[in-house]
Amino acid sequence: MNKLKFAGILPALMTAFGDDGIDKDKIKRHIKRLAAAGVNGFYIGGSSGEMVLCSVDERKRLLEASVEAVGELVGQLSVIVHTGAMSTSDALDLTRHAAKTGATAVSSVTPLYYKYSFNEIKHYYEQLANASNLPVIIYNIPAITGTTLSHAQLSELLSIDNVGGMKFTSSDFFTLNLLTQEFPDKVFYNGSDEMLLSGLAAGADGGIGTTYNFIPKHIVGIYKNFRDGNITRAHELQSRANKIIDTVVRLGTLPASKYMIKLSGLDYGECREPFLPLSDAAKHELEVSAWSQIAEFEK
Repeated sequence: MNKLKFAGILPALMTAFGDDGIDKDKIKRHIKRLAAAGVNGFYIGGSSGEMVLCSVDERKRLLEASVEAVGELVGQLSVIVHTGAMSTSDALDLTRHAAKTGATAVSSVTPLYYKYSFNEIKHYYEQLANASNLPVIIYNIPAITGTTLSHAQLSELLSIDNVGGMKFTSSDFFTLNLLTQEFPDKVFYNGSDEMLLSGLAAGADGGIGTTYNFIPKHIVGIYKNFRDGNITRAHELQSRANKIIDTVVRLGTLPASKYMIKLSGLDYGECREPFLPLSDAAKHELEVSAWSQIAEFEK
């Protein structure tokens, strides 16, 4: 696995829906806009993509549209697709489809809902790793999955053949730093948008996040300034981004993020139920307290 090929800023792509399911045209337009802002790749079909609200067929069509859009761009952009599912059979089906479609890597959260043992979790990742030749990026997000793995357990998962790295969505930067030292050849992504700079300082090679969909220039700026040693400027950009992130999270992360995409120039529609549309008051607050503060920078 070429670690440099995967490093950088990857928006956790949001999904646009139309009357027939996936709105491929809007998704492709959004990808091209983000690429123009300087991102290094895309994370497809994860939490931000409303994957648990999509059918397996829709998730496949989302990846196909994404790979097609990236293929039309100049330069090499990575496409990591989340293939995790409630059933292992669906996860394996999506993983094999990803390999055939042209994804760069696959990823998955730990198995959900039931309280699985660590041996069961490890076996799940071993099956994904053996399902194709694509590297597997483990998605560690204990706040959502309800599964908190120890440093030793995360190390054991990272030692599985064909596991290429981890998306680390946790504030436990001590463990992240230890893992980056223990596995220097694997790629690590910070997963908490509001703590990108902290994750980079702990050793992450880049970040994957929801708000990257509408503040890509801020996020790319944090990453590039950190790499260049301009920590003060990186901190300024993170602080400004965090004011926006705070408003978006308070009003509802996914519905508010889609409205922010609309304010940036592309009507991306609504989230699927059981998410509800934003109220007029929430939209007004996003316009006044969020978008107006960053519009000039993100143009």
